[in-house]
Amino acid sequence: MSNNIAFRAMVALLVWIALTGCSDGSNQADSKDNQMEPIPKLTVIKPLFPGHIYHPDSELEKLLEKETHVEVTYETPPYSEYKTRLSVKMAGGDIPDIVNTYSPNDPEHNALIDQGVFLPLDDLLPKFPKLKQAFSAQTWEYMRNPTDGHIYGVPWMRDRGGQGIVIRKDWLDKLGLKTPTTLDGLVEVLIAFRDQDPDGNRVNDTIPLTFKDNQISNLNGFFSLFGVNPGWSPASTDANQLQYGLVQPGVKEALKFLRTLRQQGLMDPDFLVGKTIGIDKFKSGKVGVLILNIGDYRQLAVMPSLKTEILDPIHHKGNVLSINLPATPINRTNQISSRSKNPEAALRYLEYQITGGYDLIQYGVEGKTYRIDNGVKLPFDNEKKDPQFSTNVGLELLQPEWLFTDPEKYTKFVPRDMADYMMHKLDTYEKNIMYDYLRPNVVIPSLQEKSALLRQIIEEGYTRMLLESKLDVDTTFDEMVGKWKKSGGDQVTEEVNRLQKDKSEPSFTYMRKP
Repeated sequence: MSNNIAFRAMVALLVWIALTGCSDGSNQADSKDNQMEPIPKLTVIKPLFPGHIYHPDSELEKLLEKETHVEVTYETPPYSEYKTRLSVKMAGGDIPDIVNTYSPNDPEHNALIDQGVFLPLDDLLPKFPKLKQAFSAQTWEYMRNPTDGHIYGVPWMRDRGGQGIVIRKDWLDKLGLKTPTTLDGLVEVLIAFRDQDPDGNRVNDTIPLTFKDNQISNLNGFFSLFGVNPGWSPASTDANQLQYGLVQPGVKEALKFLRTLRQQGLMDPDFLVGKTIGIDKFKSGKVGVLILNIGDYRQLAVMPSLKTEILDPIHHKGNVLSINLPATPINRTNQISSRSKNPEAALRYLEYQITGGYDLIQYGVEGKTYRIDNGVKLPFDNEKKDPQFSTNVGLELLQPEWLFTDPEKYTKFVPRDMADYMMHKLDTYEKNIMYDYLRPNVVIPSLQEKSALLRQIIEEGYTRMLLESKLDVDTTFDEMVGKWKKSGGDQVTEEVNRLQKDKSEPSFTYMRKP
């Protein structure tokens, strides 16, 4: 009996050795690999801006998920609805793993951090060195929360430049007009575009000027021509006293000018009230002058039917058209929810977007959406791209900082010579910058509390002064400013000047490609 048991044991041992192997342990490794870990599931919420698209569950999205070993669900409400949608989700405790919020300078952003909604990343970021290296040390310092000094998000850099003026060069040539260099010269061109049928269809239907979309903030681009910095900047009477530009007297003069343009039929009558945004009207060939962010010019450069150019900054009574920049180069941030079950998976997904997945996010898939010629990636025309692999900015959550100083920022949209042209125009416009002096590392309690109300007062006032034909601008503007001050504007101004000790001009640069 005992011999039989011993024999069976020996057979079992031999079978076990044969099955498991003993040379290099590879079968053991395969066995481990076969025990698949659960795929982390991530949720993302981010805004879609005008002209941006998102195709759910595309083959490109599936490829990103496969490469990062995650399953991602995006929620992409329109920009105009984003803050409301986000507030509702926050109130209900439904916080996605990755939340796209506004810059560290945004009061609502900092309020959410104070409420413990987001996870501090100081201990996690060292595990993702390539993610850290994609941004300069200066940028990471900007990301530090003013209350506790922790880093709560991964930056989404703001596009370089600001609002510029695009004009139909073919219309200028047809009417024998010179490229305008002053505001008065621009008005003369607008009048010609209104009256002289530049599109040649014998119908009085051209729109001289419009703005990219219906955001009231589009008006700010003209304010510098009237000597106004729309942000916080030193008062002309006291360099140690910061004042808020949007309620300064120069704005009233700018609004009078814009109101006159509208009343004289020189501005798009649908601005602020129409359903079709300005850039779409411009693309349709009905508009002569478009105010838009210089980086968005790429949408027009690919349309051969539109012969356009970006004007150099125009002048007016000793003032020059200046771009308005915040105190930091960060536009939005990707926050990780403090309730996330997979924070490291979220950071891995972000890191992949600017490392191994960079080409996928920026260009798509070779042979499906672009080809390579002499080492240069050349995107196919949109109609020739495989839509299942076509890049769409809905998936994109961040870009490496160096991209903003390199023509590659635009070569996926336009030929290299046009990308160089756009970079040159950015350099030209950035010679005239009006910085917002308000620092992100200073907590202004009243601003956090009252910013939404104060913004609403200004937006309603501007809208009335632009659209209502019977009101008196001087009276309405003074009433708006008075309401702004009483509703917290004076309190905010006092706190800004008391709490922000550093009132020097801010400045920043973008890192170059390594």
